[in-house]
Amino acid sequence: MMASSPPLLDPALLLAYADAQTALARVEERLRLSPVRLPWKARMALAERQALAGIDAYELPEDAVTINGRGRAITSAYDLTHWKHAIGMPITLDELMADPSALLAWLGAETGPSDEHIPGRREPWEMLPAIEAWSKACQVLPPSPPLLHGGRIAALWRQFAPLARGDVVASLLIGDRWGPGRWNGSQGGLTALGLQRAGGPWKIASGHELDHLWLGAIVAGANAHLDLEVQLRSYAQRAALHLADRRRLGRLKDVILFAMARPAITSSQVAKQFGLTSAGAIKLLATAEAEGLLIERTGQASFRSYTIPVSGVAPSPARSRPPVIDLFEPTIWDDEGENHVPPEPL
Repeated sequence: MMASSPPLLDPALLLAYADAQTALARVEERLRLSPVRLPWKARMALAERQALAGIDAYELPEDAVTINGRGRAITSAYDLTHWKHAIGMPITLDELMADPSALLAWLGAETGPSDEHIPGRREPWEMLPAIEAWSKACQVLPPSPPLLHGGRIAALWRQFAPLARGDVVASLLIGDRWGPGRWNGSQGGLTALGLQRAGGPWKIASGHELDHLWLGAIVAGANAHLDLEVQLRSYAQRAALHLADRRRLGRLKDVILFAMARPAITSSQVAKQFGLTSAGAIKLLATAEAEGLLIERTGQASFRSYTIPVSGVAPSPARSRPPVIDLFEPTIWDDEGENHVPPEPL
């Protein structure tokens, strides 16, 4: 008897899958080639963290997130998002599916004995067999390409709820790692960002409805990132024209780059970053504001906060994008070796 072949995907789902894969490849390409890739990557990380926090029914305040010198988003103790330890952290696909202890360590879940009993919370010794049961259920799923499979194993995680707290966020982190995480573009929250913007009953959906919602969320999340890159690149072009007309740049150019990677900056942050006096930092920010390079957003006389004039991420349909133009001299964007990591095999 001949073995039966796996069922073919319907044409609409094939097109949705192609759109999702193309969007992820586009993000990965822009992360290699964009002249604003470093500040863009920092803002991508912030957007994904805020999306995961929002899905976890928690509003992540700006002061709970800092962007370090390497442009990475680091949250403080005020970030109460479940399993935030896993955001942007590596885990192999084998560990994800076959090593419950490694999976719990990746999520940052406690695996030792607990002295405090919290109602509704599973004890560590209960989590491991629950994850093993989820893993066995994943093994009997029909074969599917990674972007689809990620959504399906995420749905199973929500069904099994192995952690009994924060399982919605954990499911998105796991599904994103299995699918979009194979590309150099998601830090764990790209799908969450898309789900937050595209909407739909994804928590209770199943079958083809879930597949389409999950793939649509990948497209929406990737396009939100791509739209932000276009905005940052357009702003960089305007800033370059202003800087070219100045005889002396001083620290103005550095401040602009510093602001591009953050939702907002203050004089104290600028003074600390560049070793300036408080008066010098205030004067520098006032100069940038006077030239239209920064916007003061508090309207206060003191404790002022500045941001670059871009609207932030917003959903939009896929479309052709203009070619890259290096707007600053190439040496201003320090290249990172991680930008050249190839995607994992499909």
